[in-house]
Amino acid sequence: MNQNSFYDQVHPQLKSSVFDSHMLIDREEKKRYQEPVVTKDCVNHPKFCFEKKEAIQQIMLTKVYKCPICHKIAKNENDLIQDWRSQAYREFNQYITEVTVIIGIMVNKYVRKQARYQKFFMEDVYQKELKNMFDRISQENSINFLMKNNLSGSQDQQKKIQFWSFCLLDRVKITIPVRIMGCKHYECYELTSLLFYQQQNYKKKQFLECTQPGCSNRLKIAHLDYTTIDKTHNLNNVNQTQNNAAQVYGEWNSNYQVHIEEEKQKILDVQALFDGIQIDLDLLNAIKRSHPSSYKFYYNQGTQKIEEDVQIINNKYIDPLIEKYYQSNKELQQRQQFDDFQNSILQSAISVSQGDLLVEDKQLGKKIALYKYRNYKVKMVDLLTNKIIEYPVRCKFCTDLSVCMDMRSYIADFTYQKKMFPNKNYTCPLCKTQQKSILIKATIQSNIYLDSNMLSYMFKDMSYTQGTQVFEYKGQQYMLQEFMDRQKIRREDYIGNLIEFKQLFCIRNPKLRIKEPLVLSKCPQKNVVDFSTFYDELKKIDFDIENKGLTLCKCQSCNSNPIWTITGNIHFHEPFYEALNKFYKLDNYTQLKKFTYKFQKTEEKSYIKEDRMKKNEKKIKLIQLNQTEENYDKHKQQTILLRKINQFRNPIQIQEFFSKDRFINCQNDREYQKLFSKNYFSGYQYEIEQILQNMDGAEITYEKNGIHLDSNRIIQKVNSNIDNQLNEQQFKANQLSVQMSIDNLKVSKEPFNNFS
Repeated sequence: MNQNSFYDQVHPQLKSSVFDSHMLIDREEKKRYQEPVVTKDCVNHPKFCFEKKEAIQQIMLTKVYKCPICHKIAKNENDLIQDWRSQAYREFNQYITEVTVIIGIMVNKYVRKQARYQKFFMEDVYQKELKNMFDRISQENSINFLMKNNLSGSQDQQKKIQFWSFCLLDRVKITIPVRIMGCKHYECYELTSLLFYQQQNYKKKQFLECTQPGCSNRLKIAHLDYTTIDKTHNLNNVNQTQNNAAQVYGEWNSNYQVHIEEEKQKILDVQALFDGIQIDLDLLNAIKRSHPSSYKFYYNQGTQKIEEDVQIINNKYIDPLIEKYYQSNKELQQRQQFDDFQNSILQSAISVSQGDLLVEDKQLGKKIALYKYRNYKVKMVDLLTNKIIEYPVRCKFCTDLSVCMDMRSYIADFTYQKKMFPNKNYTCPLCKTQQKSILIKATIQSNIYLDSNMLSYMFKDMSYTQGTQVFEYKGQQYMLQEFMDRQKIRREDYIGNLIEFKQLFCIRNPKLRIKEPLVLSKCPQKNVVDFSTFYDELKKIDFDIENKGLTLCKCQSCNSNPIWTITGNIHFHEPFYEALNKFYKLDNYTQLKKFTYKFQKTEEKSYIKEDRMKKNEKKIKLIQLNQTEENYDKHKQQTILLRKINQFRNPIQIQEFFSKDRFINCQNDREYQKLFSKNYFSGYQYEIEQILQNMDGAEITYEKNGIHLDSNRIIQKVNSNIDNQLNEQQFKANQLSVQMSIDNLKVSKEPFNNFS
């Protein structure tokens, strides 16, 4: 879609509406206009219009119609133009009575709290980026395109693809659907949820990992990684800036300059987020055409469009679960019409689906989070209607999270009780707890919440609708999948490497062979625990790792520093997992204590290498102090010499000591230094002092300070072996360049610097 093409569709009357809500109905008549118009000269007043029929009648009587708001006149029918509501009536469902307008764009009315979620639309930077996002709408990022591609070539032309318009981040009903670039799943995000998440987390992490199960895509929420910035250094810079500015311009200007710099950084962060997302226009239009409480949609292969999955009888929206509750209460039928009863429930459902209760009640939010990875089963038959639960809710006092009701059923009962017994306290049908406020003062959205954990997975496994009527929540499986998708050491980083894997048994349970490897990232030895053991340890602390901590390794560092959060501390080892799967196919794997694996570009081409040396391969030789070979004296002299060299702290002095050698200083190379650090093997501590490698008669010496090479000797040998033909051309080697790579010495992902 070319630039500004979307804004060509924005009604001229709305272009001055920066952020506001507007009614679609006549406030007095409480219904939609038949033909809403204004005069062609009317000053922009989008909140007011009038009926064309009434204006024409007035013109016929008095020859003129005067606008009650701006007093512009119309003398004939040609002086009247369609109001923006005429366009809205074509775009929005007939039950929509009010819309939100942001920089001229009409969307369903936002009911989320303005101070928390809607405030973003009042700032220039967000309005500008929102407009830019609409300008770059692409059909390839639309749900219609994704579904059409997935169904192309399908033998089952009657296949019905369903999905739910809940935000992947916080499971609220979506108003403005946005998709992270690169995501290929149907489900997407609510824009305000992403904006609020960024505001809360952009200085804690640079990326948001896509929360859709099976997706490893991510979104940048900050233009730089604030966690890597030296806070003391920055504070000093800010203080210096303030001091300098105070001397020249005074204290006020100093603070102003700091504020300007913070605003610049904020703009860059907001731009980074918006650059990674796109509006799904097809889904946005489907949401606007649907009932305001609709969450279910499906792809209509006939129209090749997204449509709401609802029951329409005699051109009326009928919710089967609400209808069932209504039909089972004769007294209710006598007091209220079904349409009014249904509408009140659906309006309340919109508020409940915004999820504010979990945000406001921190303890309740933590309680739900602790259940995220548990295993349990839920009976999916609604308590009051005996229909299958689609939107699982419970009250904030419910303690058994394996029991729930359907949201519509719960709200229906609450609404009925409030109408019949306004001065009583409502009792939860599930836990039998009596609410604290009397019904006339109580609001449903402050008492119940949607179970975001179940919503994340129940629509992926619809087997409970086929007769079992029980949903199995597989928290352990979901947790492992999250590790494999989003918190892992990637295979891509190992391509081309020959890796020896030595730890084949779980560090926490030494009798258990590792099958699903988790690396303890902060452990000095990078010990590995099997996922099943890790999960068992979580169960022992009731999954409350934030307050109780978790110790998985008994080394001195891990034992004194428990794990308080999984993020950043534990990673799924994808390369090791791949290697293990092939290792366990070996006939003699139980007899092996280690194995070596060659990582190729694809898993199919990768292989386990036989653990024996080829005669013509050059290997690094480790010199040990307790050697008893014939050349022990020579090695001892080299060790004494090495210790003598280590007395020199200045690299220049070392170079002078070895005048004929070439030396490269590796003291600041962290990966190189790891080779000479203290390590542990089978409970014993060891430390490498020196490594020697022979290259055609010349030795390379690797030590903690750096690398030494007798390059003169190699050059002399090369010149002495020059053949006659090169001699005639006066060929002579003057300089030698050696490059050591990870294939020779596994200490760095990048080759060592050239030295000659």
